[in-house]
Amino acid sequence: MLLCLVLPAVAEEAVLTSEESAWLKALAASGWREVAADEHLKCSARGFNLNSAHLSSVLGKQAALSDDQRAALLDVIRIEVKQAGWLERVAVEPGVYTLGLQQGERNPQLVVRDAAGKTLDVRGARLRDASEDGPEGRIQPANGSITLHLSWGATRFRWFFVSRTAHAEALGAMTERRSGNVSVFSSLPDEAGIPQVAALLEKAVKANEPLTGGKLPEGFRYEIYLHGQIDSYKAVDLLLTDGAFARNGAFTAWSTGRSYVVWYTHHDGPYALPSSLLQVMIHELHHQFMYAAFPAMRYAPEWWQESLAEVAAQQGLELADKQAAENYRKRRLTELNFMRRAGRLPHPLDLLTGKEGDDLHAHYTAMWVIGSALAAQPDDLRAMVAAAAEFDYGRDAGQLLQRELDKRYPSIGRMYANAQRTAGRDGEWYVKWNACVDEREGVLELNSEIGLGGFALLNQPVAGNAFKLSGEFRWDDKPLPQADFVFAYAISPQTERFLKLALMPAKAVLFEYHDAEWTTLGTVTYESALAVSIDQQPVWHAFTLSYDAEDGKARLETTGGRWAEFTLRGYRSCKDAYAGVGTYDGVAWFRKLKLE
Repeated sequence: MLLCLVLPAVAEEAVLTSEESAWLKALAASGWREVAADEHLKCSARGFNLNSAHLSSVLGKQAALSDDQRAALLDVIRIEVKQAGWLERVAVEPGVYTLGLQQGERNPQLVVRDAAGKTLDVRGARLRDASEDGPEGRIQPANGSITLHLSWGATRFRWFFVSRTAHAEALGAMTERRSGNVSVFSSLPDEAGIPQVAALLEKAVKANEPLTGGKLPEGFRYEIYLHGQIDSYKAVDLLLTDGAFARNGAFTAWSTGRSYVVWYTHHDGPYALPSSLLQVMIHELHHQFMYAAFPAMRYAPEWWQESLAEVAAQQGLELADKQAAENYRKRRLTELNFMRRAGRLPHPLDLLTGKEGDDLHAHYTAMWVIGSALAAQPDDLRAMVAAAAEFDYGRDAGQLLQRELDKRYPSIGRMYANAQRTAGRDGEWYVKWNACVDEREGVLELNSEIGLGGFALLNQPVAGNAFKLSGEFRWDDKPLPQADFVFAYAISPQTERFLKLALMPAKAVLFEYHDAEWTTLGTVTYESALAVSIDQQPVWHAFTLSYDAEDGKARLETTGGRWAEFTLRGYRSCKDAYAGVGTYDGVAWFRKLKLE
């Protein structure tokens, strides 16, 4: 891309000046200078003062240019690609690709063409004041990919390249499963339900076109990579984004146009795919849709792109799995209520100016609220998409979208309030923490992130300074089964703390968490283990967790009179705090949960 301040488009005139004609003639006659090269790319540029005082005025006179003059402007940089891969978002094979400039309706545009002159990509360009410097270039390697830098003085060109070989090595061996126009690549076996995932996603992506009014290019395929191991996900994240999405567990790369998601290690149970993980995949595939149907949306602000992806996920779930869709809607409304109470809901101005907070759940809950409000007025939503898509690949799409938002919809603050007012009992579901949460037929399934403890809180603050949480649980029958009981969970805009009692078949351990630091407070070991399964059938166990902050006693009672009791040193309040259930690096199931 060419980076810098946008110069206003020059009004069309009938003819070029003699100086402009001479400048264009000199440009076409100028030779080529190699400015950067390595084993992946070789870049050459016109050895000419490209960004002179004439460039902007010449670009503004497109109707006055001859075909040869336009061709000269479209051929100012040549990149010889030595390995197949992706050059920014353009899939490339070994060969020569040219880059040049043209004037769009509102903004200068950078055009990428192949050796035959076929246009492969168009994007916005920004031109600085005239400069006598350049061209100068360098190639910067990083984590297996490279960035190409080229400049004429203050006008800077930057291009990202990753080879198919580096991409394949980061992914590892994966098998493709197809359903319709969706391809799911994974190293996991069919027993993990990957063909079924592809079928669900095929249903879900049908929400994208009616939501936005957009159309995919002919022959387009959605491609998503499901990583069974966190290491391969982190490797490809590092390759494509320099590790920007390590904490998210999912991303869609603009460079490759593909999505990458961490899968979880558990593949059986009554429903193998938690609704929140299915939602994440549908969300990511919506980004693929937008990149293909509306390439200029790259310049749209995050609040717009993410809010559309969230509502596409909601509508996609409704097409693929109605119970999952209902779970997702209730979870977002619950998180809205919870995050507002904790003071973590992002301020509308922060969202509109691109300032992302530290709490991802709060951020994406806000995105869901905005997307739902936008979709409630579908004609206005599609009009906004059309307005942004027609903004000529310019970088001021954020201002246009905010203007359209103000004209057509209530403010974001009012969207929050409207959603909270209509939530009702749907806002009394579960708040997830490092886990996938699903509920079907009264059974809550928790699937924790690999290597991390995860849980779900009941959105019901404890009224006093003592409580009882009761219900039933069953463990996963994989190695190291564990069910967690979380209490005294307190959260504010700056801090977070809770107590967690982890129950294994023959041991109970009490932990304390405070602002990302864990402390072990006590351990109880049983003489004999509780049954995980009998005759290969999982066993349900009743439990009651009680805690009284005044005397500092936490007690867990379960099957056969078995109990574990801990007396805390020091005072830990639970008034107005929360309680919930969870697991560690696996899956656990809960039912009949009651807090009193």
